[in-house]
Amino acid sequence: MKPLNLASIELSGLNLIEASAGTGKTWTIAALYILLLLEKELRPEQILVVTYTKAATAELRERIRRRIADTLDFYSGRRPATDDALEQLLQNVRVNDTDRARQLLTRALYSFDDAAIFTIHGFCQRALLENTFESGSLFGTDMISDQSTLVKQVCDDFWRSRILSQPDEIIESLTAGGYTPERLVKPLEGHLQNPDLIIIPQPVETPLAPLILEQNSLSATTGSLWTSDRPTILEQLEQARLSQQSYKPAQIEAAANALDSWAAERNATLPVKALEMFSTQKIISKMTKSSPFTPDHPFFSLCQQMVEVQNLREEAFLNTLIASRHELKQWLERELSKRKTELNQRSFDDLLLDLHAALEANTGAVLAEKLRQRYRAAMIDEFQDTDPLQWNIFQRIGAEREYPLFLIGDPKQAIYSFRGADVFAYLNAARKVPSEQTQTLTTNFRSDKFLITAVNTLFAAATDPFMSREIPFHTVQSGRQEDDLLLLDGIRDEAPFKLWVYPRNGEPKTVSRSAATRVIVQSVAAEAARLLEPGRTAVSASGRTRPLTPNDIAILVKSHKQADQVQEELLALGIPSVQLGSSTIFETPEALDLVRILRAVAEPHREALLREALLTESMGLSAGQVSQYVECSGEHPEWESWLIRFRNLHAAAETGGVVAVVSRLLGSCGVRERILSSNGGERCLTNILHCCEMLHQVEREEGKNLSGLITWLERKIGSPRKEDVALLRLETDENAVIISTIHASKGLQYPVVFVPFAWDASSATTGRTLFHNDQGNLVLDLAGEEANKKSAAAELRGEAARLLYVALTRAEFRCYAVWGAINGAADSPLCHLLQSGSSADDGKQFSALGDQEALDAIRTLSRNGHSGISAELMPVDTPATQFHPDVFTNTACAFRTLSHPPRDDWRIASFSGMTAGAGHTFEPHDHDSLLLETPPGSSGQPSDGLTIFDFPRGAKAGTCLHELFELLDFSRLDSDSVSSAAQTALAGNGFPEKWLPAVQSMVTDVTAAGIIPGEPDFNLHQLHKGDWQTEMEFYLPVSQLAPATLQALFEGVLDKEMFRDYHELLGRLSFRQSRGMLQGFIDLVFSYGGRFYILDWKSNHLGMKPADYAQEAMHESMCRSAYILQYHLYTLALDRLLKLRLPGYRYETHFGGAIYVYLRGISGEAPMNGIYFDRPLPGFIRRAEELLLD
Repeated sequence: MKPLNLASIELSGLNLIEASAGTGKTWTIAALYILLLLEKELRPEQILVVTYTKAATAELRERIRRRIADTLDFYSGRRPATDDALEQLLQNVRVNDTDRARQLLTRALYSFDDAAIFTIHGFCQRALLENTFESGSLFGTDMISDQSTLVKQVCDDFWRSRILSQPDEIIESLTAGGYTPERLVKPLEGHLQNPDLIIIPQPVETPLAPLILEQNSLSATTGSLWTSDRPTILEQLEQARLSQQSYKPAQIEAAANALDSWAAERNATLPVKALEMFSTQKIISKMTKSSPFTPDHPFFSLCQQMVEVQNLREEAFLNTLIASRHELKQWLERELSKRKTELNQRSFDDLLLDLHAALEANTGAVLAEKLRQRYRAAMIDEFQDTDPLQWNIFQRIGAEREYPLFLIGDPKQAIYSFRGADVFAYLNAARKVPSEQTQTLTTNFRSDKFLITAVNTLFAAATDPFMSREIPFHTVQSGRQEDDLLLLDGIRDEAPFKLWVYPRNGEPKTVSRSAATRVIVQSVAAEAARLLEPGRTAVSASGRTRPLTPNDIAILVKSHKQADQVQEELLALGIPSVQLGSSTIFETPEALDLVRILRAVAEPHREALLREALLTESMGLSAGQVSQYVECSGEHPEWESWLIRFRNLHAAAETGGVVAVVSRLLGSCGVRERILSSNGGERCLTNILHCCEMLHQVEREEGKNLSGLITWLERKIGSPRKEDVALLRLETDENAVIISTIHASKGLQYPVVFVPFAWDASSATTGRTLFHNDQGNLVLDLAGEEANKKSAAAELRGEAARLLYVALTRAEFRCYAVWGAINGAADSPLCHLLQSGSSADDGKQFSALGDQEALDAIRTLSRNGHSGISAELMPVDTPATQFHPDVFTNTACAFRTLSHPPRDDWRIASFSGMTAGAGHTFEPHDHDSLLLETPPGSSGQPSDGLTIFDFPRGAKAGTCLHELFELLDFSRLDSDSVSSAAQTALAGNGFPEKWLPAVQSMVTDVTAAGIIPGEPDFNLHQLHKGDWQTEMEFYLPVSQLAPATLQALFEGVLDKEMFRDYHELLGRLSFRQSRGMLQGFIDLVFSYGGRFYILDWKSNHLGMKPADYAQEAMHESMCRSAYILQYHLYTLALDRLLKLRLPGYRYETHFGGAIYVYLRGISGEAPMNGIYFDRPLPGFIRRAEELLLD
C-alpha cells in the first residue's frame, strides 16, 4: 500500500484511502474536495460526501467550508496558506488560471448551503425523494426513528397466529422453557430486515408433540416403579460394584434424592442427570472387572428409554425453535413492510433497503445513471463502518470505471459491529480496488513522536496484531510540532507510553478480576491526582505553556460498571469527573426508578406501588422508614403526606403530562435537592431529565397517556437500542476528567489517556453465534455448532484487538495501559502483542511469568532501538494526594460585577404552600388529611348501618368525596346517576362497595339542603347545564405576598369579636415573601339569581352526630384550618375574573358569597348544620387591590 500523494492522485475511478488514527482523515477529505472543485470544476451540490453521524456531518461541513475560504484567501493573496501541507497541495493543483480558481472557489462558497454532505440515511432519503418515479417511493412518507413498537406488534401477532395454533404439548413446552415473543425474536435483533443475513441450519421437520406424549407416558411408569422398588434398585446398584469415580455413595444418594422429588411431583423438572446415572448404557460403561453381575432391574431400562427420548425431544425442540425463527424472519420482513406501507411510514433502515431495491430493479440502471449525473464524484467517510447493503448501493452508483469514488476509512478502527457495521464489507471492497489506487496516510498529527514510536513498536512487533491477515499494521511518522509536548516536573518524558504490570508479588495464581479492578482504579486515581498537583505537569502547544487540567485527562473503560468504579475513586480524591459513553438512558438505574415512580403516580390508591416507588434510589427512603409505615398500617403522618403528594402528581399527569409530574417530583417532593446532595447526583439528575424528555416526545408524537408511557419505557429498558437520541448525556460542562467507553472515544483525543482495563479480554456478547463464511457473508447459526462458535469467538477477538488500537491511539502526549496476571488477561489482545517480545508460545505461558520476567520480556520489544515504552510495576498502596484546584486570582481578568442583581422572589404561590409552614395551627389540606387515616376496608364500627360519620377519615377519603362531587351532573341527580358516580369514586380510591349506601345518602342530603341563607327554595337540584363549573383553576397576579401583608389586608375587615384571634394566627404564617402569581382551584363556582357563589366541599370529621357541625364548631374549624384566608383569596380571584368577563359587574350586586359545606354534618333535622356561609365585605376587595394585587 503506497503513501497518499494528493499532488498526483487521479481524480477518477475507485480509490481506497486508509487513514490510521490521527493521520488527518478530515483534512484529506477537505483537500480532495478542493481538488474536485478546482480540477474537475464541480459544484458543491455535485460532490457527494457521506459519513455516519449527524455530528460528523456537521463537522465535515464546517471544515470543508473553512478550507474553501482559506484556499480562496491563498489565491487572492490576502494571506498565506494556513499550513505547509495546504500550501504544497495548492502549488501542485493542476489549474493554470488563478482567476479561474478564484471564480470557482467563490462560486463554491456562495452555493455551499447546497453542498451534498449527508449521513448515509440522509443521502438515501434525498435520492429516493428526488427520484420518486424511478425508485417507486411513496409521497408524504412519515419517518420513524424507532420501529420497536411495530416490531413488537408483529411479533405478538406471529405468536398468536403461528405459535398458539400449535398442539398444546408444544405450547406448554415453549412456555416451560420461558419462551415469549420477545425471546423468540431475540437472536434476530439488529438483523430483522437484513437481506444479506444467512440463517443456518435450514428447518428440519421433527415432530415434537409425539415425543412429549411418549415421554409423559414413560415418566408415569418410571416414577411409579421407582416409588415401589427404590430399595431393590439401589441394592442392585450397590452390589454391582461400579466405578467409584462415577458412582460414589454421595453421588448415588444425590441422584436418588432427585428422583424422589421428581416421582413425588411429576410436573417437576426432569432430573436428566439422575436418570442418566441409572440408565443401562451408563451402568454398563462404568462396570469394573470386579463387578459380579449386570444390574437388570426394569427400572434401568426405563431410565435408558427416558434419556433417549429426552435427547430426541431436545433435538426436536431445537428444530421447532429454528423453524419458528426462520418463519418469524420471513413474517417480519413481509408484515413490517406491509404495515409501514399502510401507515405510509418508513424507518431509517427502510431508506437503505428501498434505495438498494430500486437500484437492483429493472429500472435500476436508469436510477444509477441519474444519481451519477446528480453527484459527479463521491467520498465515503468512515468506510470501515459500512455494511454489505451500503457498499452495494455505492458500488452500483460508481459502477462506471471512470466515476470518482473515494472510500476513506481504517479497518483497524472497525469497532461498531453491534450497530451493524461490517468490517468484512470493507475488506470485500478493498479487494476490488486496483493496487495502484490503494493508498494510506502515513503521518500522525495527533500524538507526540515518542508516543507514535511506542504504538508502532507494540503493533509492528506482533504477528497478525488484528487477528486477520487482511488488516495489517502500517507504521506512521510524527507530524506534530516539536514544541508540542508534555512536561512533567519541567522535563519531557521520552517514554510516554506507560505500561503498568500488575504486581503478582510471587503469587503463583492469577488475581481475581474484582480484586485487581479495585487496586487498579485506586492506582489510576492516585496517578491522576499526582499529575494534577500544582506545578507538576504542564502542556506546551503552539508556543504556549499551561498547567494540566482535569479535562486534559481521559480514562477509557469498556463498561459503565467500570466507569462507575473509576468515578467513585476519583470522587474520593476530590477530582471532578464526567462520564461519556455509548450506553443509552434506558440502561441506567434512573430509568428503572422512573418506571416504578410513574406506576405509583398512575395508580396512587395502590399503596404497594407507592412503597416500591419510595424505596427507589431516586426517592431515597430507607427500608426502615417504609417499614415503619407498614407497621403503622399506613397510619403515619409522613405516609399520609406521601399519599397526598402522589395523588397530586396523578392530578398533574392528567392536566400537564409527564413533564408536570417530573417537575413537581423534583421540586415539591424534594427529589432534586436529595439527589444533588449525594455522590454522583449530577449524573442521576441528568438521567432523570433526559428520560423525562424522551417520554415527553413520545407523549407528544404518539399521544400516549401515562399508562402507555410506562409500557413504552418498560419495553425500552427490556431491549435498549443504541439510538443517538437515547445515548447518555454529559452531566456537567465543568472542567472534569472524562471517563468514557472506548467506543464513545473514537474520533476524540486527549493529552493524557489511561486504559486501565487493557488486560480485560471480556467482550460484550449477545449469546448468538454470528460469524462470516468464506465468502464474507454474515451467518447466524441458530443451532450454535461448535466450529461456528469458534469462528464467532475469533471475530470477537479481532474486534477486541481493534478496540485496543482505538484506545491506545487517543492520547496526544501520554498513555497508561495496564496488564498483569489477572483472570482472563491471557486471552486479551494486549497479551497477544506483548508476548511477541518473549519466548512464550501463547498468552497463558506469558501470564505465568513472574514480575521481573514479564518486565524483561516487554522491554525486549525495544531491542532494535528506542521504543517509547516504559514498562514498570504498577504503583500500589501509594499515598494519594487530594486534588485542590488552584484559585483563579488574576485581577486583570476578573469577572465583572453585576450592577443590577436579578430578583429571585418571583414564584407561583398557593394556599397550601402559604399555610404549610405554620406548624399545627394552620393545615395545608383538609383537617382530616393530617389525622391518622382509617384503612379503606374498615371503620371500627359494625358493618351494618354504616353512615357518613363512619366513613374513613384522612386525605384518601377527602379525595374520594371531592371526586364524587366532580362527577355529579347537578341537572340530573336521579338515583342511578348518583349511584354510578359514587361507585366510580369509591372504586377509584380503593374503598369497598359497602360504603355505597352511606355515601349515596350523604349526596341526597347535601344536594337537597338549602345552602344559601335567605334563599329557602334553592338547592343544588335547581342548577341547569352551564350554571356551574368544577375545579376552576386561577392564577392571580400579586405584587407582594407576605404574612405581614395579609395581616394588613385583614386589619379592620373582619368582625373584631368573631375573628378576635385571626390577626394573630395570620402572623404565624412562615412562608417566604414573594411576588408573582397566586394559584389555586375552587371546588365549585355556580350562579343563581344573577349572583355568583363559591362552594368548597369539606370532608373534615368534627363528630359523630349532626349537632357536632353547628356554626360554632364549624367556625372554630374554619379558623384553625385557615379556610377563612382561603375563601377570601378565592373571592378575590373570582371578583377579578368577573370584572373582566361580566359587563356592568358590581361586587355588591353580582357576588353572592362563599359556602363551605361540611359533608358529614348535613341533615334535614338541623338545616344550617354543616353549612358555613360568609360574604366578604366590599372593603376587603378594595384593600386587596391596593396591598396585594399586581
